[in-house]
Order: sequence, then C-alpha cells, then structure tokens
Amino acid sequence: MELRIVRYTDRFDDACAFYATVLGWPVTREWPAAGEHGRGRIFGYGDVGRVELIEVRETGPVAGLFLSIEVDDVAALAGRLAAAGIALLRGLADQPWGHRNLAVLDPAGIELVFFQWVGTH
Repeated sequence: MELRIVRYTDRFDDACAFYATVLGWPVTREWPAAGEHGRGRIFGYGDVGRVELIEVRETGPVAGLFLSIEVDDVAALAGRLAAAGIALLRGLADQPWGHRNLAVLDPAGIELVFFQWVGTH
C-alpha cells in the first residue's frame, strides 16, 4: 500500500529538481511524454509516501492543502533549504503540540511543512 499525492505542474523540471536534488527523495517511477500527455515522475518518501508530478502546459494554484512531513532533523533541513536558495514560508519554530517545524512552497505550488518531534508524543 502507498499514499500518493499527485500534482499536475507546468514547472515539472523545477519541481523534479526540488524533490530529487534539494530533498534527496528517490525516483520510484518515471515515464516520457506521449501524445498530449506530459512526462511523469514519482518520488518516494519512506515506505509508503509518494509525490507524483505530471507535466502539463498550465495549472492553477493549490488551495486548501498542505503536506506535513516528519524528518529526523528539521534544523539540518532548514540549512539545506537555505543553501539551495529555497525561501521559507514560515521559519523554524517550536509549536505547542510538540513539533519543531518550518514551511516551504515547492515549485509545483504545494505547501510542505517539515517537522520533527521535540516534545512528548
């Protein structure tokens, strides 16, 4: 079983570079453009999480959705994002529910909230 978030994007190359190079997520599947259908690529996260990107000519904004992604060291990730020139939507902060987190917008327009547990859970 897997949980897959699928996003049509007109920034396919930028989004793929973000997931592969900046985040270091492995490609689990990809396919070339065929006819009217653009390229596609699936990135894996952990055992069951996947982000699938599908190339299209135009897309609208993403609304009412964000991905919450647990990481081992969110401060180290903040450093990697800064080194890659990725702007933060919300900087590193400790939350009352026990998370230390930060938020970015990926090139495909999906808000990503990265967190690690720092309190009891």
